[in-house]
Amino acid sequence: MNGFLSNLCLRTSELVDSVLAVVLHRHRPLGHVRRWRHPLGYRPLVDLSTKEERHVIITYRLDRATILELCAQLEPDLMSAIRHPTGIPPQVQVLLVLHFLASGSFQTTVALASGMSQPMFSNVLARVLSALLKHMRSYIVFPQVEDLPIVKGDFYALGHILNIIGATDGTHVALPPQE
Repeated sequence: MNGFLSNLCLRTSELVDSVLAVVLHRHRPLGHVRRWRHPLGYRPLVDLSTKEERHVIITYRLDRATILELCAQLEPDLMSAIRHPTGIPPQVQVLLVLHFLASGSFQTTVALASGMSQPMFSNVLARVLSALLKHMRSYIVFPQVEDLPIVKGDFYALGHILNIIGATDGTHVALPPQE
């Protein structure tokens, strides 16, 4: 009886697979999982050349010249990501990540607005952030200990606020004293 039930279950499973194959018109081996692709493919909706400078700064928090310089510097690291004709150009990758970082939005929102899936944007984000980390020292500079009195004096002259040693896009960051 036990052999009969297992044989029946096996045949039922084969029957279900056969029916699904006919219904879905699939012409691939059973067990093969087909990956979902975005139906529209990738459509480059991000174009820096058509935007006004004011809009560029609002959207990306950087001016056009700085963005182009950053794109040129990161291009060698991002070119390896383009494997086929639907690959995303390095400049578009950088613009998408800059917009994501500037807006504080969600990956899904930025991805959909740019015409790609969230997993695809997640890969772009990881690649661009890795490339940025390689070049971080060229953009983020902290003053040396011996320069602190001069820097504090310069900031006091600008805004009459004591003990300021740096600024980031108008954001106040409290640094606790090191012991």
